[in-house]
Amino acid sequence: MKLVLDAMGGDYAPLETVAGAVDYAHDTQHTIILVGKADTIYEELGKYNTAGLDLPVIDAPEVISMEERPAMAVRRKKKNSMVVGMRLVRTGEADAFCSVGNTGAILTAGHMVFRRIRGVHRAVLTTPFPNFRGHHVFGDVGANTDCRPEWLVQWGHLLSIFAEARLNIHNPRVALLSNGEEEGKGNELIKNAQELMAQELDLNYMGVIEPKEMFEGAADVVVADGFTGNITVKTSEAVARYLMTILKEEIMSRPLAKAGALLSKPAFNAASERLDDKTYGAGMLLGLNGLVTIGHGRAKRDSVYYALKTTARLVEADILQKTRLKIESLLKTQRNRGVDA
Repeated sequence: MKLVLDAMGGDYAPLETVAGAVDYAHDTQHTIILVGKADTIYEELGKYNTAGLDLPVIDAPEVISMEERPAMAVRRKKKNSMVVGMRLVRTGEADAFCSVGNTGAILTAGHMVFRRIRGVHRAVLTTPFPNFRGHHVFGDVGANTDCRPEWLVQWGHLLSIFAEARLNIHNPRVALLSNGEEEGKGNELIKNAQELMAQELDLNYMGVIEPKEMFEGAADVVVADGFTGNITVKTSEAVARYLMTILKEEIMSRPLAKAGALLSKPAFNAASERLDDKTYGAGMLLGLNGLVTIGHGRAKRDSVYYALKTTARLVEADILQKTRLKIESLLKTQRNRGVDA
């Protein structure tokens, strides 16, 4: 398998991206194509024993930082690591593209290089999301801030494919995120999407859920518009860090609590692992004519490793072809409905 890694993406590139790539290549013997400033990448590779590993370097002299305006930067910097890397996938020289860089730039580059699969309204950014029972699939988490009801319906189908491929969930339960658990709750977008979702006979739609049901694991797939989804993810991350920080501060300020904390350390470590997003790797920009995964911008070595692992798993699951077949099926159903009408 050949995976492209944006070696210049993320807050700690290329130090951590190269390290993660070396670790992953060592464990899997997969080819990891490192794209970015070649001299910098070779300097990092020189720190490791890479004998027997297939880690080709492709020079892309321009870098898009985490602070730049995505659309403008992608179009202005033609030789950036994202576009150069994605083109390797488009031409068949690699199976998938992975980055932990600027999400907006990845979205722009993805649409520019791959285009959407015919029939896809908008590509949806999805990721596994933790709950009390394990994980569910959540999307859109930031690709589309202003949405239409029919987009959310289509995403329900696409995210179901992702849930089966990524989490091994057969016939996943699909829900819309709303401000109430009763049908009819929500803004106009959610209300209209509810009506359309209920008509999808081959979608295991269970209705609307509130955030508390989402965290309880009531659904396997949770659909939201990109604005709501992005705010939900960022709020959840901030609350998790806030609670862990407050708990640590309160323990350290009390001598007896410190003693108890030593005994509870394994439990605290386990809780921290459950809240850490590194082990479920990367999300996917689903709906493009190419496999694009996106990890967190603050990814360190181990997070880059898991992002590559997730990318490989999606390649093995042939999720791109499954998405194309699902879209063809949906278009056929829509045409038949038109004839019936």
